[in-house]
Amino acid sequence: MYEVGKCRLKILLKERRITQNEFASMMGMSKQQISDYITGHTATMSLKTAKNIAHKLDCSIDDLYEWTRSKTK
Repeated sequence: MYEVGKCRLKILLKERRITQNEFASMMGMSKQQISDYITGHTATMSLKTAKNIAHKLDCSIDDLYEWTRSKTK
């Protein structure tokens, strides 16, 4: 089993040279929403949001977060 770790959105945006403001505008979201994902204020994004963000960044949903294996089975 896996657990969701830290959001990698900040890294992905930096790699693509896109600011949080630009990305929020591209996604039709507020900068605060994007910031909340990046800072962890919002623990995880909905599946729909993750799919749309991954599509816009041309990556997989798995790329949006760090993943760790849980110790429980």
